[in-house]
Amino acid sequence: MSRITVGMATYDDYDGVYFTLQALRLSHAPELADAQFVVVDNNPSGPVAPALRALADRIPGYRYLPFGQYASTAVRDLVFRVAESPVTLCLDSHVLLAPGAVRAVLDHFEQRPDSRDLLQGPMIADGLDDGREPPSTHLAPEWGDGMFGVWRTDPRGADPRGKPFEVGMQGLGLFACRTDAWPGINPRFRAHGGEEGYLHEKIRRGGGRVLCHPGVRWLHRFTRPQGPTFPLTLLERVRNYLIGHRELGLAADGLTEHLRGLVGDDHTRDVLDRARRQLDSPLAHFDAVVCLLADGSRETWEDARRVLDDLDIGWLAEWLVPAPDTAGCHREAALRQIVTDAATRGLDRVLVLDAASLCAPGAAEHLRRAVEPLRTVGWCVRPLAASGLAVQRGAFGPIGRGEPTALAAAAPWLG
Repeated sequence: MSRITVGMATYDDYDGVYFTLQALRLSHAPELADAQFVVVDNNPSGPVAPALRALADRIPGYRYLPFGQYASTAVRDLVFRVAESPVTLCLDSHVLLAPGAVRAVLDHFEQRPDSRDLLQGPMIADGLDDGREPPSTHLAPEWGDGMFGVWRTDPRGADPRGKPFEVGMQGLGLFACRTDAWPGINPRFRAHGGEEGYLHEKIRRGGGRVLCHPGVRWLHRFTRPQGPTFPLTLLERVRNYLIGHRELGLAADGLTEHLRGLVGDDHTRDVLDRARRQLDSPLAHFDAVVCLLADGSRETWEDARRVLDDLDIGWLAEWLVPAPDTAGCHREAALRQIVTDAATRGLDRVLVLDAASLCAPGAAEHLRRAVEPLRTVGWCVRPLAASGLAVQRGAFGPIGRGEPTALAAAAPWLG
């Protein structure tokens, strides 16, 4: 078994992935001799996907993991879900590590086999520790530029030979922990934002510390001359913050005032109202809403999307065009795929919908009423008339174990 998994999530950034991985292999070869490399491609139908996939032919230990159900920086959660090594190091796909950084990560955790810490390090500037700009060792818990967290410097991070020290939070361009200590990221997060501070608090609640190790120095490419390819919207970012704060039972102190100064009163009120309405939908109780598009038609997709938007849940929808199994049943084939995928992603509750049935008169209101009691009653698999099926963790598992449970209980819906 390898000592460490190095992983990253990427969206149309082949150059970043290539140079990050090759720089690691050139500069940290002894530490990464048996490493596994996991690349989560968040746009597997995009233009750089074939090149990312082909790296498996040239980089030993490379695993290409396509994930196109939705776009989010939070899909890096999958790196830890599939890692098989004791330690996992997660990077952005445009981060370079200083000499000795990987060794410092391995030494920290191998000397502490029961550690539940999240290990990070100082982000150095483009001048590479030339003294003109101090390294950013942590984020202060303040709002700035529509984000939670403002870069700050602790003088203890200036010497790469210094000892690790606790910080409240840090940017997530680089972070590492023991794989079995990973607390997970809320699967409702979409697009970009909300993870800084949220992940750090989950680590602490799980018995770990958040540490800045001065020897784990990293350089982050921020400049994008051709502009970002990743979707960025204020609504999704604000909704992520509300999701995280609700999960942890925290107040989003300062968010409203910060938004008012950023976009004005009217836009702030609109964004917050829309985000809260979406999160208060009874369908937002699910970790994923998978909508089956059996005929694959754009017309059916548009009709179903309007229904989901009216239910305030279009933002959580994942679309699946199922292939029929040997018996010609598209629902059964899709459910097999969904159950396996949910087990890999660590989902607790999944709502499966049939797009065509969802568009029938009265189906949306029936669905809203049907899912409301599922917040409080015990259940495992619950058919919801023709339009849907609710599946909970008890039905998830490897093929041959959890899957038959789901299929048997779903028989009335499968037809």
